[in-house]
Amino acid sequence: MTTEKNWFDPNTYIDLMKQNDMTKMFDGMSIPGVDTEALTEAQKKNVQAVVDANRVASEGYQALFKKQVEILQNGVSEMSETMKDATTQPMTTEGYEKRVEAAKAQFEKSVGIFTELSESARKANEDAMAIIQARFSEGVEEMKSLASTSMASMNKATA
Repeated sequence: MTTEKNWFDPNTYIDLMKQNDMTKMFDGMSIPGVDTEALTEAQKKNVQAVVDANRVASEGYQALFKKQVEILQNGVSEMSETMKDATTQPMTTEGYEKRVEAAKAQFEKSVGIFTELSESARKANEDAMAIIQARFSEGVEEMKSLASTSMASMNKATA
């Protein structure tokens, strides 16, 4: 039995945080000019962004899966009806043309469905990535500010 973690489940990250109490990471540590509280808060925001991104992606994929199941059920139903019609009608030129038209229509419908599904998957990924990108940009600004404050503090201490 494996104990592999499900990294798409936001609870995995919450459990990880509980096991390794990040709030105490910098306790008792004193680095001149470094705001350890700000570092801890930044890490909390980073983890929360990952949790939020996974939640958004998971919700998007759940919706995609439900849509796939619905499409499969409809497809099986339509296929049954088509097969029933095909077996009850004699093979004539007119019947053949109807079957070709039905097959062509079904193919075009399938292409449309697959396009819609791939668009749903793209959107789920894009929405999750937007959360990570926003947090990354915010984190870069936080680190710039923290570095600037630390440098100023260190300069004061040496002057």
